[in-house]
Amino acid sequence: MTEADPSLPGSVTLLTDEVRACVGTTVSYTAPEELGRASIRAYAMAIGAPSDRSPDEAPPTLIFDTCQLTGNTQPDHLGYLGHGWTLPLPVPCTMIRGGNDYRIARPARADDVIVTTWEMAEASEVHDRDGMPMLIVTAVGTLRTTDGDLLGTNTETLLYRPTS
Repeated sequence: MTEADPSLPGSVTLLTDEVRACVGTTVSYTAPEELGRASIRAYAMAIGAPSDRSPDEAPPTLIFDTCQLTGNTQPDHLGYLGHGWTLPLPVPCTMIRGGNDYRIARPARADDVIVTTWEMAEASEVHDRDGMPMLIVTAVGTLRTTDGDLLGTNTETLLYRPTS
C-alpha cells in the first residue's frame, strides 16, 4: 500500500486511530482560590450587567468565559491559559471553536472554589466539496464546586482543519 500525498485534498484523514484513542479522555482543574467578588465585579462590568446586581453572585456565563479556573500560569503555544486539547493530528491544523451549549444549574458565588472536568466525548470527520477533511470534536465541561454542587455544563464543538 502506498502512502497518500498529504498535500492533496482528501488524501489525509484527521480521524486516525491515535485521535480515536483520545475519545473518553478527561482532565480536571481545580481553581487555585475562591471565585471572589473582584472577579465577579470585573466580569459584570465587562458584560454591562446592571450595576445594582449582587456582587456575591456571578453573572451566569462567567464560569464559561474565564481561564482563571484552570490555575494555569503559563500560556500554551497559542498564548491561551484555558483548557485545550493536544491532539496527535497527522498534519498541522487550525482549531476553530464551532459553538457552545451552556447549561446552568445555579449561579456561581464569590466563595465557590470551582472544579472543571473536561471530557472529550466524540470525534468524527467530514469532507468539504473539495475533499478537504475537517475533524469535529465534541467536548463536555462539567463545573462543580469543591463541595460537589453542580454549577453547569459546557458542551463545546471544536473544528480542526488542515492549515494548507
